[in-house]
Amino acid sequence: MALWGSSFAILRSLLGGAAATPLALVAVRMAIASGLLLGWLAATSPGRAQLRGLRGELLRDGLFVGGLLGAGFLLQIEGLQRTTASRSGFLTGTLVVLTPLIEFAFFRKRPALPALLGVLLAFIGTTALSAPWSGASRSTAVGDALTLGCAAIFAGQIVALGRVARKHPVLPLLLLQLVTTGAMAAVAGPLVETQHFSGSGRLWLLLLYLAIFTTLLAFGVQTWAQRTLPPVRVALISALEPVFAALWAALFIGERLTGRELAGGALIVLGVAVGEAGAALRGRVPAG
Repeated sequence: MALWGSSFAILRSLLGGAAATPLALVAVRMAIASGLLLGWLAATSPGRAQLRGLRGELLRDGLFVGGLLGAGFLLQIEGLQRTTASRSGFLTGTLVVLTPLIEFAFFRKRPALPALLGVLLAFIGTTALSAPWSGASRSTAVGDALTLGCAAIFAGQIVALGRVARKHPVLPLLLLQLVTTGAMAAVAGPLVETQHFSGSGRLWLLLLYLAIFTTLLAFGVQTWAQRTLPPVRVALISALEPVFAALWAALFIGERLTGRELAGGALIVLGVAVGEAGAALRGRVPAG
């Protein structure tokens, strides 16, 4: 979550400095991450065997969850240039309440009481952080709406990945997600923006960080973790992302948190703690 949180401030600084247009950033970021992962797989015999297995159910599932991930990325990056890094992180965090709703709507799966309590606390905290009722939010309304759309799609991606991750090896499934996201950005980019990519040394350095740490490592850990963790717990842990986004934004680009925003962040942390502690206690209670 700390790595994902750092991406908001980095991307906002790149967009604000006109280093590159939004979808060009996503396309190049995913191309770098996909190329590194493909090279890693091609370098070993087990990896080459996994590449040869990219067909059938694995291909279908990877393209589906990758399509959701790509759609979420496109909405998020377009929203980020119209709102602040902190608000983008906070609003993306609403996936914590959308995930159990999607899981219940499609699969009639009721989350455990500790998870529900944690989700409620995290949602209240996210609401306090974003403060959609305030006058200051009017200038960021379009960006906020796009970001809320991305949160809904990311919640769907978490639910879908929870259904397919345990059936497939981690790295090929991750590769399909990254390639699909990059391809979607590359196709959509020329249609919605006049593309620009400065190619400066600073841009390439930051993109390398984003590709390795906030893409390969972060999404690789998510794909691996969802082989065992239920989607609601993954979403609850993800609620820490906006807190880290706000901290990195304050450190890197000088965005400052008000007392209300700090209180909201504390509620998010409390919600995660309640949900995780409740899940741990339930796991220690013998069945029956």
